[in-house]
Amino acid sequence: MLVVDDEPLVRQTLELELKRAGYEVMIAADGKEALLAIQKKVPDLIISDIMMPTLDGYAFCRKVKDNPRTRTVPFLFLTAKSSQEDRIKGYLLGAHRYITKPTSKQDLLRAVDIRLKDASLAQGLMRQKSRLIKGDLTTVSVLSLMEFFYVGRWTGKLTLSKGEEQGEIVFKDAEVAGARLGRLHGEQALEHLLAWDDGRFQIDRYSL
Repeated sequence: MLVVDDEPLVRQTLELELKRAGYEVMIAADGKEALLAIQKKVPDLIISDIMMPTLDGYAFCRKVKDNPRTRTVPFLFLTAKSSQEDRIKGYLLGAHRYITKPTSKQDLLRAVDIRLKDASLAQGLMRQKSRLIKGDLTTVSVLSLMEFFYVGRWTGKLTLSKGEEQGEIVFKDAEVAGARLGRLHGEQALEHLLAWDDGRFQIDRYSL
């Protein structure tokens, strides 16, 4: 995996903890350096700060997701930026998890493990050829489901249901075009739906 952060102590700490957990780790000091690193070797996962010189985390994430060679790589933000606006921006760029600093070693490793598991499940579902995909949110996260649209460049709708609640996220040409949950719309609805970890999902692709 690739760790991107402009603070040397943070890079060294993350590299040490991840290597102790059994992961192979590359490091980079900013987005520009990280882009050079992934040209040489595509990582299984990227953990990136946002506030960095030369090329910040948002711009780096956008370039990763715009590149067909790297757009499927799971992307985690690890940052001190904690506002709702920052989180939504990260998710809309295609990040799969947004973790705020400081975080414990246990929480970070759990997020990495879950994300790699989600990526494996997502790849299995992506191989399905049908326009309609249904399943359980206990087996795959909402962010992974959104990833299908980003990676596949799909137009369609992701419908989520939990008890009597039902919401949807609409995509046009792989971009989020709208979201609703009851009386909530747009970013407010999206924030609530991203937190769901149980219930059912249905993906409707409008074109193949």
